[in-house]
Amino acid sequence: MAEEINSTKRALLIVLVATVVVVLSISAYVYFGEKPPVAVGKIVKLDIVPIHSEMRVGEGAQGVQGGMETYDQLLILAQVQIRNQTNIPLFLHDMWSNLETANGDQDRSLAATRNDFQEVFVAYPQMAPYKQDPIQRDTTISPGQTVQGLIIFHYPITKDQWDARHGFEGVISFQHQKNLVLPWPAPSK
Repeated sequence: MAEEINSTKRALLIVLVATVVVVLSISAYVYFGEKPPVAVGKIVKLDIVPIHSEMRVGEGAQGVQGGMETYDQLLILAQVQIRNQTNIPLFLHDMWSNLETANGDQDRSLAATRNDFQEVFVAYPQMAPYKQDPIQRDTTISPGQTVQGLIIFHYPITKDQWDARHGFEGVISFQHQKNLVLPWPAPSK
């Protein structure tokens, strides 16, 4: 009987030691094998430009006059900085932003294309003071290189809706690498 208890204790001790060795091995692999992200970055500055438009719609029919339609939108100009931390080039593929509204809805906006970027400043001359060099899709970022530029996003919301948001983040997508997420703090309530 005593021999059975000793063999049971010995078996439990062997299982415990094996478990500790496996946990330590996995921990060491994760700790030493963990690689830093391929890129780091931040939103250096965020400018919000509300655009309010009114248009006459309809010409009216049989004594009914046409009406006025209003349209509110925000252009979000994000000055972004991205640094390649690897020893290989990074290929910037796409850019977008995610907005979490006050009621918890998620909305996404793709960054303005090369042509749309230029047209924004033609269509809205009041934005001229914000103009900078853009960060473009298909940009190659060399090892150790830092790029900085402007990205424009569009949301069909009012400034008040923007101010009530729960969150905003810019996302930079690279070919064959993980996305770089650049958060912007929500206003304190």
